Amino acid sequence: MERQAVCYIKCWKDRLLNKIKKLFYVKPGSKFYFYLNKILNLSDSPKKIAGGVALGLAFDFLPIPIISIPLSFLVARALRINTVAAVSTVILLKLAVPSFYALDFFVGKLIFGDIPGPDIHDMGISTFDFFLDKLFEHGYPFFMGSLINAAIIGVVTYYFLMWFIRRRQGYGK
Repeated sequence: MERQAVCYIKCWKDRLLNKIKKLFYVKPGSKFYFYLNKILNLSDSPKKIAGGVALGLAFDFLPIPIISIPLSFLVARALRINTVAAVSTVILLKLAVPSFYALDFFVGKLIFGDIPGPDIHDMGISTFDFFLDKLFEHGYPFFMGSLINAAIIGVVTYYFLMWFIRRRQGYGK
């Protein structure tokens, strides 16, 4: 009876590990694989590459819709990290920004609850009126959630990529 339980646990563990491997598997012909190879093969230090990707990912969590691309370039330049990695990450993940904003709103509501937003009325007509109205409607929980998510995702991405790039280059063996 014990032997059967041990075998069942081993089979379950193997299935779980295979599912995790499939989750992080990137097909060699895909555009994401091409991007990943380009970024990981940049001729720069692992710290600068990981910092650029982490900065770009963190900027996608912040509610700065259009200016995040030039802003990521300027901040990466000021911090002396890889600007190509930062800007290309911001551009590549632009389609995922709505889901990032939903996560920001969820985290902000979870931590802060319902705090009303600032009472701001826009006076002009612009293309971003609808977007800004929706942002201000969600208030402080959304903004605080975006700051928290950007910080956490940036730090986790930086350390994961540092480990991954060093391991790939042979430092961690």
